[in-house]
Amino acid sequence: MNKQVEALTVRDAVRYRRSIRQFKEKAVTVEQLEPLLEDAVYAPNHKLTEPWRFLYATTDEAKAIFIERFIAYFLRHNPEAKEEKINQYREYFSKVPALLFVILKEDENPVVRNDDFAAVSALIQNFQLLAWDQGIGMVWKSGRILYDQEFQQEMGLKENERFAAILHIGYPKEVPMEKSRQKVSTLLKELQ
Repeated sequence: MNKQVEALTVRDAVRYRRSIRQFKEKAVTVEQLEPLLEDAVYAPNHKLTEPWRFLYATTDEAKAIFIERFIAYFLRHNPEAKEEKINQYREYFSKVPALLFVILKEDENPVVRNDDFAAVSALIQNFQLLAWDQGIGMVWKSGRILYDQEFQQEMGLKENERFAAILHIGYPKEVPMEKSRQKVSTLLKELQ
């Protein structure tokens, strides 16, 4: 007898989704990611600029290309790095089932640029929640690498683009415990 699994409620997806850093050795394909992104792009987006595009690495070959570019970036900023640290990065990234690079088209107008970054962030959250509902976890990575122009060029970004995130994606090996949040009652005040 087939038991139908119910989809998560929106509330449950928001409350119980976790950032996943340890993944099972189970592939995640672009065919699995694409329909989730098809829904995620319905994020709020002022004037429907759709300021995003994506690069993915799901095969060993594509991940190897990223790893070499990441190592080159890392060594440019850490020329004294020990081989042990470099090997740790190689091992970690080779075990991540899928990488999704979220690229933001940057408008010349700073107001539009801020609106677009908010839209891309909403898209990423939509994507995370949709993936969680399918049993797929991820961690949203940022940092200096996203702004490194040489890395951006190596990855094929255009002059008016930058990375918004690098998502590490896979089936959770373990799900971290919930971390408490501040009570909203301490943050929510009536305008006076």
